[in-house]
Parts: sequence; structure tokens; C-alpha cells
Amino acid sequence: MPESVPGEARSRATARAAGALLIGGSILEIAVMAHHPSVHAHDLATVLVQLRELSAVSAWVHGVLIALMLTVFFALTEFAWQRGITRPAIRAGLIAYAAGVVAMMGAALVDGFVTPRVAILAAGLGAADLSITAQLLHLCIIFNQALARLGAIAMSAAIIAWSLDLLRRAGLERALGIAGTALGLGCVAALIAGVLQLDMHGMMLVLVLQAAWTIGLGVLLIHHPMP
Repeated sequence: MPESVPGEARSRATARAAGALLIGGSILEIAVMAHHPSVHAHDLATVLVQLRELSAVSAWVHGVLIALMLTVFFALTEFAWQRGITRPAIRAGLIAYAAGVVAMMGAALVDGFVTPRVAILAAGLGAADLSITAQLLHLCIIFNQALARLGAIAMSAAIIAWSLDLLRRAGLERALGIAGTALGLGCVAALIAGVLQLDMHGMMLVLVLQAAWTIGLGVLLIHHPMP
């Protein structure tokens, strides 16, 4: 069939583009996360001041992180399509990763936009109102942590599902499958057991580990055509 060659060439070009997006997006996620602002205070008044001062930076960092998460997810949909969206493991992984992205976006919105806004609105309030503000900030932390944990677990479950499918092959695909299965199971177990806390350091660890896998997948998409 004369049309099959151009079609195959387009498919490989799309895979290479998706691979480049995975590598670039994953690296940028780590770089942006490294600029995540932190509050270093214990008394409420100082915390509110720092949150207000960091509100613009926090909005930019979390906004860019959301955009990068969607970029990586877009590239992963191409992997799922080329790998075979009708395969149960591939489809399950895509659903789990989508759920993880939605949860992580929620965590980013709370941390980057809602929490600083609470601090801004608290400017000039009296002692009684500040007590309510403290409770609101605590609620924001609860929402952020719950959404971040759900997102990290769902994304890890997706990596496990896709890695189990990659184990069926040999070479780089099998190696990536082994690494992804171990990485995903380790993250899920550590989060459920409470060994891994998603503070700044914990979130960065999860991001780096997951990025290492998606970068490996990007290399695979660039150099090895999907079946």
C-alpha cells in the first residue's frame, strides 16, 4: 500500500514530538518546582505577611506547573494511543494519570492561589478574625495535602500500569517497565504508610522520581517506535 509509508512516517514523527515534550516538560517541572516559595515562620502574623509577599511568585510558579502537567499529560496521551488505547493496562493507566493531573491541579490551585488570597483578605483584621483566618489556612493545608496525595498515588498507579505493559517487551522497554513498576509501587506504599510526607522535600522527591520515568519514556518514544 503506497499510503502506509507516509502514514507510518507521520506516526513516528508524532511519537518523536511527544517524546521531546515528555523530556522537556519533565525537566522544566523540576526546575520550576525548585523555585516553589516557602514560608519560614511560626507565628500567624508573620506567616500572613510572608504569604502576601510571596503571592505573585506563588501564582506564577503554580500556574506554570499546571501548564507543564497538562503538557506532559498531552504527550502521554500520544504514548497511550500509539501503544494501543484498547489495551486494558494502557487505558487504565491513562485514566489514572488523568485523575492524578486533576487532583494535582486542585492542589496547585489551593496552594498557589487560594491560600495567598486568604492571607491578602486577612490584612487589617482584628484578633478574633485572625483566629478564623488561621482555621481557614489550616483547612487549605488539609485540602492541599489530600489532593496532592491523591494525585501522587494516581500518577504512580498509572506508571505501574504502563510499566507492566512495557514488561512484555525486551531491551529498553523492559528496563523502563522494571524501573517504573518499582518506582510506582514504592511511592504508593510510602504514601499510604505515611513514610513519605508531601512537604516541599517530599513533593520534590516524588516529582523527580516520576520525571525520571517520563524522561525515559520520552527517550523510548524518540528512538523506538511503538508496536
